[in-house]
Amino acid sequence: MRYKTVEDVIQEGREFHQKLARQYGEYEQLAGDRRVVLLLDQLKRRENEMTHTLEEFLMDVSPGALHTWVQFAPEGREPEFLQRLRQIDLHDADGIAKLAMDIDMYLVDQYRDLLQDADTPSAKDAFKRLLELEELDEHHLSMNLYNLRDY
Repeated sequence: MRYKTVEDVIQEGREFHQKLARQYGEYEQLAGDRRVVLLLDQLKRRENEMTHTLEEFLMDVSPGALHTWVQFAPEGREPEFLQRLRQIDLHDADGIAKLAMDIDMYLVDQYRDLLQDADTPSAKDAFKRLLELEELDEHHLSMNLYNLRDY
């Protein structure tokens, strides 16, 4: 655990989504299977949307909340997930989908933990909104993955 500001947490989340979008986009160009290409395109687009959403979120949160320190901010497993993504089999749509769900579940859990540990109302509000964003994104992903199974 380490100390961070709420702004740091949001920026790190934005950067993570940006890296995921870039990696999905690179893999989309390399994949040969139509289903995998569709999946990677979908994942790339939603990660780009989350990057943009977090940029807007930064502008919407009060400066007081952004500069609030979080004492027990998690170290983060982002490098582990990016490494797993780099090693993914581009012929395995189910493996790619599982990793995407694992990432979303991790982010939901991380924001839930930060919400529980937040000390100020403004930090709690910011983390609650982040949690709601990730939960909605996770729901959309699971629905899209379900629909892609029929393709």
